Amino acid sequence: MSSTHEWSFRDEALAATHRWHLIVLICLAGGLFGWLLSFLWPSPYRATKELFVGLNVTRSADDRTAAERAGLPFSNVNDYKNWQMSSLNSVIYMDSILDETLSRLRLVDPYWQSVSRQDLAEMLHVYWRNAGKWRLVAEHEDPLRAAQAVVAWQDVVVEQVHAAVAQAQSALLLGDELKAATEEKARAMSQAAALAQIRDELQTWHGTLSSRPAGQVLAESERLLLQQPLDQTSQGAAWQALLATFPTHGSTNEAFIAWIERASPLLDAGIQVLQGRMDTMEQHQPELAALYTEATNQSLGLSAELLVQKISDRKLEQTKVRPTGVAILVGASVGLILWALIWLVAPALRMKA
Repeated sequence: MSSTHEWSFRDEALAATHRWHLIVLICLAGGLFGWLLSFLWPSPYRATKELFVGLNVTRSADDRTAAERAGLPFSNVNDYKNWQMSSLNSVIYMDSILDETLSRLRLVDPYWQSVSRQDLAEMLHVYWRNAGKWRLVAEHEDPLRAAQAVVAWQDVVVEQVHAAVAQAQSALLLGDELKAATEEKARAMSQAAALAQIRDELQTWHGTLSSRPAGQVLAESERLLLQQPLDQTSQGAAWQALLATFPTHGSTNEAFIAWIERASPLLDAGIQVLQGRMDTMEQHQPELAALYTEATNQSLGLSAELLVQKISDRKLEQTKVRPTGVAILVGASVGLILWALIWLVAPALRMKA
């Protein structure tokens, strides 16, 4: 037999089972407290709508708009995907989207006239882990207002994101056009410079040959030296036809002078055409750059490969955030825990006394 100063778990457990009615009473009291608390602190209702979010990461390396918006290069597809998901999360909480949502709500229910943007933002939440299914949630004491808020929010989010993605796609095309215009201008400048150099060399040859006797035969080494730069340019059929008439071996200085005098106007005309092309590209570039900048800004940093759409077969879900049954269960559990603590501490207090 144990001493009166020794604590025995078996004896205490046996004694507790003889007071089972006390345990039940405490649990009932805790449950009653939870039930009363659910009335004193009413649970808001949660309305949920789901979105499908998809992203084609295979073209992440080509998405210059997103990289410029982020201000850093994407080293791998995971960086690109994570940044896009984070950007979308930020976009759906933008003031413009909240304002449009509030405007639509005010058209269907006068209650929303007194609700501010900040009040609405506190009601709305989004839950997501990655690309795939996103859950838009609105919480309100009135289930009707929670449903109104989440439905209007979903509509505005889908519309605004679609518009932003369309701008991102436009920015991608405009970026390609701007790049092509820049490359075309660079090619025209290079070709014009090459033609100008050939023209200047021909003029130098014209002066040199004019100082020699007209009937003198041009040395073959000099003829080849004169011909070499001419074969490196192409100015259409007229130039090719002129090249076909280039003086052959044994021709005199007079023949070469006459050929140069026919070639110079063609080279001047080619330079003028290229200069016109450069002027056109130079005038077009600022317009393209402005359109590109505007489209980039309106894309809100979203990718042209982002897909956001409603899940048509998912109806509106409504639940209580803190159901009354859960409150009762939590209250009863707290009561049981309190009794257990007292049961464990009481023997120690008795022994000390």
